[in-house]
Amino acid sequence: MKKIAGIILAVSILVVFASGCTSSDMSTNNSANISNQSSSNVTLQIISNSPWTGDYAYTNGNVQINGTGNASYNLGPNPGHVTVSIENKGNDTLIIQLLQGGSTVQTRSTSENMGVVNIDQKF
Repeated sequence: MKKIAGIILAVSILVVFASGCTSSDMSTNNSANISNQSSSNVTLQIISNSPWTGDYAYTNGNVQINGTGNASYNLGPNPGHVTVSIENKGNDTLIIQLLQGGSTVQTRSTSENMGVVNIDQKF
């Protein structure tokens, strides 16, 4: 009986020790996740129910875009100086957002037909 109690005690100690090691590793992983988030991809997001047209420029060049409805463009982790100019071709609200790692960096909007939304952001 004493042998069983000793084995249970030893196993319990090992479980507690292993749990403590896991917690330490998790805090290290959280630090890595925070630093990865700061270097996460930048995304240009367009939200609209109407047609729109315009362009965006960043490290990799100038891109002409147009569409109707929502759109998303991945600019990569280090897009440099980003400029966006989108014209609303309808009467609905046009929203332009720059996101980094899922967090909003900048948002601009217009509800005017032929209204233009501009964003200028350095990363």
